[in-house]
Formats: sequence, structure tokens, C-alpha cells
Amino acid sequence: MLPNRLLMIGRPLLLGLSMVLFSFAVLRKTPAEQAKDYYETHLRELHTTLARFQQVAYQADTTTLRSQFAACRTEYKYLEFAIEYYYPHAASRINGAALPETEPGEPGEVIPPTGFQVLEEYVYAAPDTRANRDLIHQEIDNLLYQVRQLEQQAPFLAFTDAELFDAVRLNLYRLAAKGLSGFDSPAAHASLPEAAATLNASREVLALFAVPDELTKLLQRSAAAVSAPNHNFITFDRARFFVRHFNPTLAALRRAQVQRAIPFVRARRAVRPDADGFFGADTFDPAFFAPADAAAPTPAVLALGEALFREPLLSGKAGRSCASCHVPGRAYTDGLRVNSSLLANAGLERNTPTLLNAALQPDQFYDSRVHYLEDQVHAVVTNKAEMGGQLSEAPALLRKKGRYPPLFAQAFATEKQPVSERNIRRAVAAYVRSLVRLNSRFDHYMRGDTAALNTQEVLGFNLFMGKAQCGTCHYMPLFSGSVPPLYDKSESEILGVPATTDTLHPRLDADPGKFLLYGVAHQKHAFKTSTVRNAALTPPYMHNGVYQTLEQVLDFYNKGGGAGLGFIVPNQTLADDKLNLSAAEQQAIIAFIKSLNDTQEVVY
Repeated sequence: MLPNRLLMIGRPLLLGLSMVLFSFAVLRKTPAEQAKDYYETHLRELHTTLARFQQVAYQADTTTLRSQFAACRTEYKYLEFAIEYYYPHAASRINGAALPETEPGEPGEVIPPTGFQVLEEYVYAAPDTRANRDLIHQEIDNLLYQVRQLEQQAPFLAFTDAELFDAVRLNLYRLAAKGLSGFDSPAAHASLPEAAATLNASREVLALFAVPDELTKLLQRSAAAVSAPNHNFITFDRARFFVRHFNPTLAALRRAQVQRAIPFVRARRAVRPDADGFFGADTFDPAFFAPADAAAPTPAVLALGEALFREPLLSGKAGRSCASCHVPGRAYTDGLRVNSSLLANAGLERNTPTLLNAALQPDQFYDSRVHYLEDQVHAVVTNKAEMGGQLSEAPALLRKKGRYPPLFAQAFATEKQPVSERNIRRAVAAYVRSLVRLNSRFDHYMRGDTAALNTQEVLGFNLFMGKAQCGTCHYMPLFSGSVPPLYDKSESEILGVPATTDTLHPRLDADPGKFLLYGVAHQKHAFKTSTVRNAALTPPYMHNGVYQTLEQVLDFYNKGGGAGLGFIVPNQTLADDKLNLSAAEQQAIIAFIKSLNDTQEVVY
């Protein structure tokens, strides 16, 4: 036994040591708390950088202005993962597109654009005048207001481990689909250095969780790849980057989260929170775009839906079915400029779009007038020009056709009256929702089979996502106007589409598009951005079917759309600058588009 004297000395020492250890345990912050410190530090730095920019806004030369702008944008990229995740409205005001917006609930209320993209136009594109310097100063004021608001809310923001991993993952999706396409750096063309900032920020945040070295090194290599001195926005090989760097990084991120036993968020959204990657066959969840009472896609429901899709009785005596215009052998289109109307020997107003992947969009029709496929079924069937039916009369007609009562009973076994107008809509919508096809040669390439695309097709993809600017509207990997990374909003564009291919007497197509819904001036001639997937199988093109070939479409874009053709299109959202694509480059883009085919053959 120890002498009493040693015991008397040892007890205070042990007590002191335990208090130190206890204090260390109490004071040591969790990774989520450290991430909040990281966020608040960079938020203060963004405030400081913006204030410094504003101080020199009137005196600095153009080079200094652009340098100051780049510093602010880079600082924002270190915050983007959190601001976009927790404060999406603020993010849209800080870094949204330089276009007017309207809120879904208040379509008549026009919100003018503001933020970095507006500021970028003043710094890079506008003439250097006193009035322009005033606009720069004012736009920095707008940004500082948003930053101050975020600083006031920062004390109340609480990160969780699951949300941080989710926010970083979504921001990497944003980088792939919008950042590397040049969407948010249209004038400065700073997509690559800004991508490096995003990747470095991801690495720094994840390092707080002591993630495996594998993930840290992949993020470092990804940042180095976009920062390589022999690359620029035009020459950067995005296809190689996605396969060699981006996809392995996403896979390692998922493994790290599982290894750390951090749960995936329980969010209902288009891209599954626990998806293996960005290009997987089941990455997207069609159920996200369905209403709460959508029919479950059981074999019985899908069999009924397919039968009803081909059933002329839905149109009453008109003899037309859904498949009359959406022909399965034509990738669910009809090959016509516009189909014939049931009224007065006329044509319908708009071209028949494909139904392949129609389930993966938040709005339906060219003017985005309905959200759900169930409502689209109702609108088409009851339209006097399209199908001329009455859904209220359809159940009685279907009961008389012997095959249908058993099909409805199997599909909706728990209902006393399964043959109903509601179930007709639900069954057809469920069938259309089953037509998701994300298994093209392009998808195989992105999943690691680099032999799936040839050199011309890879070049076409890189042009599509870079020089040709296609990816700034046709967002990867759906290549539609569904906005990443949540894909919960459909964008519409004003292209200035001509009425005919007559180049001697060209005229703008008269269809006002989305303007007809609410009469919003900046939506005149606006149409939803269609998917490019399977486009090689679905001619003719544009909302009015004016172009018969992809060559004609590429020529239209290469000239700068309607404005490039000489039309007066005040609100054209497509840049009117010529793309200066060579004939070989245009053919490469077409070759890439053909690699997006999911259907093996098409019947003409």
C-alpha cells in the first residue's frame, strides 16, 4: 500500500487530470459545430470581400474590377453548399440566373434579377461608363444586403451530420450539371477555377469528419484536374473528368458516410438521397413527381394503364387513343410536324413530344400548365381538338368491354367500384411514369464503360457541355429543363423559333407559349425546355415541328436563335451571339445526341 503522504499528493493530481480531460471533452466541438464555424468564418470573409469591392467600384480599372469580382465569387463558392441547402431563396438572390422570375403562387408578380450573375454582366459585358459603375455599386449593395441577412440568421442555424453530407453531395451535383457547363459564369468563363473552389470547400468540410484518406485524395485530384494549366473552359475534357474523378469521388463520399454510420436524410426528392452516383439507372425517383394519391406501379396497374393508353374508347366516337399520337415504335412521338386536329380539318397547334422520361419533369405540356401526369391525361382526353372524349362517360363504355372490369379489379382490388374516372387517369399516368429510360450508350460510358462512346461522340459531349452552351439549358444528366440538383422546377426558354424554314422571308412563330397562361410579358414565346434524350428518334423539332433534322436545329442555335436570324425578340433568353461552331463540331454534337438513344429502332 502507498504511504498516506503519497496518497495525499496523488489524489489532487488525479482529480486535476480528470478535470482537464473532462474540460477537453466538454470544450471539443463536434464536426457539425466545426462546420458551422467554417460557414460563419467564410460568411464574414464574403462580407469583407464584397465591402472591399464596393470601396473600389468607382476608381478601379477594369482588370482590378474583374479581380475583385472573382475574389467575391470564389468566396461564395466556399459557402454555396450551405446557402443553397438551408437558404435556397437567398441563394437565388445571390447567384440566380440574370433573368426575371415569377413565383408559382403569384404569376403576375415579376421579380427582377439580382446577384452575382447580374453583376458579372456589368463587370464583363457592359461598357465602362459612370452609369455602369453606379449599377456595379448598387448590385454589390444588393449582395451585401443578402449577406447581412444570412449573418443575422447564422446563430439560429444548426447543422447535422446527415444534412452536411447531403448538402455537400447536392453541391457536387450542382457543380457537374451547372458549374462545369458555364451556367453561372456566362461572361467571365470562370467555371474551372470556381469548380476548384467548390471541390476544395467540399474537402475542407468533409475533413472535419475525419473521412478516409481515399475521399480526401479524390477531392484533391479533382480540384487539380480542373485547375490544370493546360485546360480552359473550351478545351476541358469533361467526359474524362466525370469518369476518372467525379464519379469515383461520389462513390467514395457514399462509402465514407456509410462507414461513419451517418444516416442518409429522409427527404423525398427527384435524386434519391442514398443514390450510388449521379448517372445510375435508378438515381432518379419518378414517384417524386407524382401526386400523393398516385397509383402504385404494380404489374396489374401497369397492365391496365398500357391497355387504356391504346384504347380508342377514351375518345368516345372519335376513335383516337393516346397511342395514336404517342406511338411506342416512334419513341412515343408521331413523326409529324403537328398531328391533325379533330376540329375542322386543321392541325394541332404544337408538335407531339416524347413520353420517354416525361415522368422525370415537374411540369407537363410545352407551356408547363399542369404539374402531374394524371392532370395531363385528363386535359388531353377531354380536349376537343386532341381526343374529344369525356372521362365522365368512359367508365360506362369500359364496363361494356369485357376485358376491362377484371383488369380494373386486379389493379384496384381494395375498391368497391374500381372502374372509375379517377382510376383511368391514375392507371394511364402510372404507365407513362414507367417509361423512364436512362440506359443509353452515354449512360454506359458514364458508368465506366469508356468503350461505349467513340472519339467523335466524346467530343460532342464536351462541346455540348462547353463551347456550344447546350448544357446551360438542357441540364445533365436528364438533358432537359428540369433544374439541378433538385430537379423540382422546369425552366422555359425564349428561342425566337421561326414559323417556317423559309430563309428569304423569315418570320417569328406566332405561338405566344407560356404567355397565354398568365399574360406575363417576359414569358411571351416561352416554351419548356424539352429533353435531348432520344431526340435523334423524335423528329421533327421545336414546339411547332419546324425543323426536320438535327442539322437544322444546330444551325439555328449556331446563328444565335431568332435574334440571330434577324427577328426582334426582346426577351430572348438564348444568347444571340453566334456560337461559331464548325461543321465538324456540329456533327460531333449530333453524334453525341444520338448516343442518348434508349430505343434501339424507330419505325418510319
